[in-house]
Amino acid sequence: MKNLFKKSSPVAWFLLGILVAGGTGTAYAANGGTFRLGQSNSATATTKLTNTKGTALKVISKAGTPPISVGSNSTKVPYFNADKLDGKDSTAFQPKLSSTLRYTSFNLNPGWSSASTCLGDAALGPAVAKSAEGIAYLRGIVCYPGGLPVAAGGSLGTLPAGFAPSTLQIIPVVQNDFHIGTLVISPLGEITVVSAIVSPGSGSLVFLTGLSYLLS
Repeated sequence: MKNLFKKSSPVAWFLLGILVAGGTGTAYAANGGTFRLGQSNSATATTKLTNTKGTALKVISKAGTPPISVGSNSTKVPYFNADKLDGKDSTAFQPKLSSTLRYTSFNLNPGWSSASTCLGDAALGPAVAKSAEGIAYLRGIVCYPGGLPVAAGGSLGTLPAGFAPSTLQIIPVVQNDFHIGTLVISPLGEITVVSAIVSPGSGSLVFLTGLSYLLS
C-alpha cells in the first residue's frame, strides 16, 4: 500500500483530497446532483420542487425555533403568504378604510330644497354613502326657504333603503350664521332637524357635508 501511494501522481492525491473534504461538511456543489442532508449545498441554478398531488414541501423544526431562515437577505419575497402575523390572524387587525365612496342621492320632504335654490349656485344636493367598515357619510347642503316649518324642528327627508342606522343617531349640525343645531336620524331612516335658531328668518341652511354616523 505504501508503494502504491508513493507512485501515485499529484492528480490522484488531489482527487483523494476532494473525497475527504466532501465527508467533513464542506459545501457540496453540483447542479443536478443529490441534495445532501446535514451539509451545506450549493448550486448555480434555481432548485424547484413540484408536487402535483399536494403540498410540495413541509419543514419541521425544533419547538421554539423557526422552521426556515433566509439569512441576512432582506429582499421582499413575492407571493410569500403568511397565515399569521405575530400569532394574530388578519381578522384581528383594523381593515383599510375605503378610499372611494359611492354616494346615493335622496329626496327631500316638501318645503326643503337643495342649496342651489337658496344660494343660487350649484351646491351639491343631499346624498349618503357607506363604507365597508359600516360608517355612513352625508353630503350636501339643504335649505328651507321660508324658515323651518316648526322652530323646534322639521322633518328633512328619509334616507334610501340600506342607509338607516340600527339605533337612533343624534348629530350636531351647522346651520346658517354658524348656529349649531341637531340632526336626528331614526332607525327608519327619517332625518329630523332640531334648529338652534329661534327665528329661522327667510331661510334656514343645513350643512350635511362632513357628517357621519354608525349604521349598526
